[in-house]
Amino acid sequence: MGHEKHNIPLMQSLPVAPQPRADIGAVPLFLRRRGFWQGVLGAGIVWMMLGLVAMPSGISFNPGKLYQGSLIVLLYLPAWCLALTLRAATWKALLPLPAFRIFLLLLAWATLSLLWAHARHPGDELSRLLSVLAFVLAWPVWLGEDERRGHRLLLLAGLGVALFAGYYCVHYLYRPPEDGRIVGEGVIATANYAAAVMGAACLWLALLPIADRRVSALRWLALPVLLAFIALTGSRSVWLALALCAMFAPLWHAGRGARWLAGVALVVVLASCFWPLPVLVERGTSLRPQLFVQSMHLIAQHPWLGLGQNAPFTLVVAGADYTHSHNVLTQTMIELGLPGLLLLVALWLATAWLGWRHRQRVTGRLVLVLWVYASVVLQFDMPQLLDSPRPGWLLVWLPLALALWLELDARRRAVVAARLH
Repeated sequence: MGHEKHNIPLMQSLPVAPQPRADIGAVPLFLRRRGFWQGVLGAGIVWMMLGLVAMPSGISFNPGKLYQGSLIVLLYLPAWCLALTLRAATWKALLPLPAFRIFLLLLAWATLSLLWAHARHPGDELSRLLSVLAFVLAWPVWLGEDERRGHRLLLLAGLGVALFAGYYCVHYLYRPPEDGRIVGEGVIATANYAAAVMGAACLWLALLPIADRRVSALRWLALPVLLAFIALTGSRSVWLALALCAMFAPLWHAGRGARWLAGVALVVVLASCFWPLPVLVERGTSLRPQLFVQSMHLIAQHPWLGLGQNAPFTLVVAGADYTHSHNVLTQTMIELGLPGLLLLVALWLATAWLGWRHRQRVTGRLVLVLWVYASVVLQFDMPQLLDSPRPGWLLVWLPLALALWLELDARRRAVVAARLH
């Protein structure tokens, strides 16, 4: 038998079926689906707003560790992952927008200021800045191409906030505080902070289009509860902000109802000026002018660079120590200097411009009304913006995020229209 040469392929040349990786196979399928993480993100956004009025706080009304830990899992990580997946589609779409670039510059300047802030834990400050960025990114990711997704989410959050407001009102009737001003729990355990959150929820609930009559009835039941809570806080700045929102409503909302609302608000404001109620004048100016003077003295010492992001300082007024200036502009100037102030003002004006450009859409009107509201309220309290979740997030970063999505959606529609033609 001859030694014949057989053409038998070597084992090395045979195609080998790919073996599933153990680490991937161990992960459940639903955890690898984008839709699952979008659902987690939506829950995280709602929980961020509800946690402000429900969760216990730490020192100086800072968000508690449990609340912060839950937001890392439900909001921050999903927002970052979804914004950077699909070849970072969301990030790449946002980057050309001028308003988003100003926002990134503000965060970058705040990060740079950590070099001279002498913070004990600079890593914590950096994580706070990243959490603000995650919240802003979360809204365009969640909304996608469906504006109604945001409306449903705001409706759910607003009704939840109203539910807690009702609970606090009942608790107030049984155990009224010594000063007679209602407060919430946790982050909103002060009257002004609590009133600011309830006022913001009141505004977006009033503007949201709701087709279902039963759900709309819930909305109209929630609004008096929120207004009653605000009244019990005695927060004059929130009432002034709500009145100005009503007066400016005809600018972005055509219709006889808006004009009537503006007229009534104007009459109430004028009457309050000529015949002020005792509750409006009994606390005087609440030391705001004195705090402003002390803030200006501190600004004069560090006008260009500021003290640094979240650097601790104390203002002594009337024998009491205050750890913030009660004004968003002076607070920003104290911490971030003139560059930080200019970036914040530019960002705020860009937000208003985007809202005005898209005022024909419900989300555009939401941006405008929250912009007017925040422009008033933040002059008297809640100036900590680049910080852990606080009421200021709903007043500044929420309208910014919605405004950015409006511009993204407008550009997407323009591209689609160009292709069709």
